[in-house]
Amino acid sequence: MCPTEPFVLSGGKDRSVVLWSIQDHITSFAADKAAAKSPGSFGSIIKKTGDGNDKAADSPSVGPRGVYQGHKDTVEDVTFCPSSAQEFCSVGDDSCLILWDARIGSSPVIKVDKAHDADLHCVDWNPHDNNLILTGSADNSVRMFDRRNLASDGVGTPVHKFEGHKAAVLCVQWCPDKSSVFGSSAEDGLLNIWDYDKVAKKTECTTRASTGLSFQHAGHRFVSEFLNLEAGKNGYLIARSILGSAM
Repeated sequence: MCPTEPFVLSGGKDRSVVLWSIQDHITSFAADKAAAKSPGSFGSIIKKTGDGNDKAADSPSVGPRGVYQGHKDTVEDVTFCPSSAQEFCSVGDDSCLILWDARIGSSPVIKVDKAHDADLHCVDWNPHDNNLILTGSADNSVRMFDRRNLASDGVGTPVHKFEGHKAAVLCVQWCPDKSSVFGSSAEDGLLNIWDYDKVAKKTECTTRASTGLSFQHAGHRFVSEFLNLEAGKNGYLIARSILGSAM
């Protein structure tokens, strides 16, 4: 869901990224409803045909605002740039991270062919710094990319690689109120909270550089496919898993 406009992105096994407008659906639904009330009018919205038992078949058909081709395998996740309804990125089972701009066209603006060493499952764009993008992968790692360092020739070196999971990373999310903090959840049932500001900074009591891992929660006994970080009171973070439990 776009934070600035009523737009929605989708991606799937057809290897494409599709841009939709909620407003188009509302407008079509209103027009269809008005046409139905008008005597002797069949309206201008094309309806899907069904057997009468399928409610979805009776809804108006709304076309996408754009279809974007560039992945060679299933698209696993998509997200908008927080400051633009026209810019977004996607990741997929082809190990690619792709940046798009609807104003330019349907082809990738930047494509990182080997963003990870395995399938990519998730992506999130920093709401405080539009240059930073997180990705999570089946290689058990989280990587941070700076789009200023990405080239159109498929080359992209991550700013940092975060390792703290023992299984595929399924979800990554930036903290809503601190630009350097983010969370990740994985098939190992772990919820990790990271702080990039702590990376490569040595403390007074050790000469070892920090990995950036601030906190690890092992309370979820099942796979955590969903992560929702919220800013709580006194600086605490609230994290919810797919099962609905919170910590």
